[in-house]
Amino acid sequence: MMNPHVDYLKGLFENGKLLITGPFIDEKKGGMFILNVKDEEELHEIVNNDPAIIDGLARSEVRPYMIVFSKCN
Repeated sequence: MMNPHVDYLKGLFENGKLLITGPFIDEKKGGMFILNVKDEEELHEIVNNDPAIIDGLARSEVRPYMIVFSKCN
């Protein structure tokens, strides 16, 4: 069940760490989220503490991303 995962993401969003998230809507399963972190260590800590990762319901792929235009603060 994904409720612990969703609750975890809600907490990250409320704390300003999660900027964008959602599931893919094509035939592929999974989703994506974009985090606001200070360094790679914090990034891996957040990803590795996700209940979906811990429970083996999801796997992660971390990729760097450069924001060019944004209305996010």
